[in-house]
Amino acid sequence: MIQSAFKHIDTAVTSLMDICDQLGEEDLNVSPIEGKRTIGELLSHLALVCRADLYISEGASEEEMAHFYNDNRVCSLQQIRHALIENRNCLYQRYMQFTTEELLQVTTSYWGASYTRLEWLLEMMGHMYHHRGQLYTMLTLTGREPKTAMFV
Repeated sequence: MIQSAFKHIDTAVTSLMDICDQLGEEDLNVSPIEGKRTIGELLSHLALVCRADLYISEGASEEEMAHFYNDNRVCSLQQIRHALIENRNCLYQRYMQFTTEELLQVTTSYWGASYTRLEWLLEMMGHMYHHRGQLYTMLTLTGREPKTAMFV
């Protein structure tokens, strides 16, 4: 089951890397909707999702997460690419260590959401796809529609 989720997370990461390859640093400051995230801010968030969601699923506090986001800011396309891979690998390494019993153990986030570790992994996959869809829409609205396979 976790291998299936990994496959979908890999698809998200691969397509995000392809999108980064189609952008220039100047594109990171663009925001198609006033008052909303820039393309760079959304990509930076996406680059941290795998590790951030892992920490949340392991019970990190709101304060710990604020420190994580502050300490792990990524600003350039190169940093975003690197963080996408490193944070995905961190997630995979952690999940490969879990026994079946541990995958079925329920953990609770700082805001009270409770899931088994397996369900958390599915939430993480959904989180990646959700924001990737937002990014695709943002880029399309600004005339930068990505030329990449979103699903394989």
